[in-house]
Amino acid sequence: MKQAPHLLRLLCLAAALLLLTGSLCEKKTPERAWERGAFKPMPENTQSYQLPAGISIVTMYGYDDYISKSDLPLFMTVRNSGSSDVQVTFPAGLVFAASDPDYQYMILLQDYTLTAAGGSDQDEILPTYCCNEDLDEPDDESFYSIPGREWDREIEELLDLVADKALAGDDAISTAQDALFEITDGEGLTDPTRTLLQNLP
Repeated sequence: MKQAPHLLRLLCLAAALLLLTGSLCEKKTPERAWERGAFKPMPENTQSYQLPAGISIVTMYGYDDYISKSDLPLFMTVRNSGSSDVQVTFPAGLVFAASDPDYQYMILLQDYTLTAAGGSDQDEILPTYCCNEDLDEPDDESFYSIPGREWDREIEELLDLVADKALAGDDAISTAQDALFEITDGEGLTDPTRTLLQNLP
């Protein structure tokens, strides 16, 4: 009977160690490493992204028209060199960098998923948003690549706020873009903008 309290203490100690180990293993979302007004992918904030095997991007540049989910989308041609269809997801937070630094960095605020048909090229229009208010908007002479996914506390908050929202139509697009500019070019996301985002359908 005297062993029961000892055993209980050992079990409690093991449980405490397990909780401590779990909390130490969790990665905390980092603060932004880029300066406001000069957003760019930084090593501290960039998560790697790889396309599935057999999938490549032939070209990607600024699209010359508005779409229902973005004022400044990117046109992209995806190639599937394999024989089978492949589902490809471009995750929220994925950043697109122009080869010419005069053009804005672009970002996805929501996941974008497509099915790349086997053995073919297909065109897609990505509903991207601008990260640099003072740089040139993408056009058909701005060619883009993918440096990785942005991972910082402020962008993550924005992505969480719009994750389940219908970002379509002028009001929703404008609200989301204004929110992004508050983070990248302003002083940070404001409470009124948080409320507007939360009230989106």
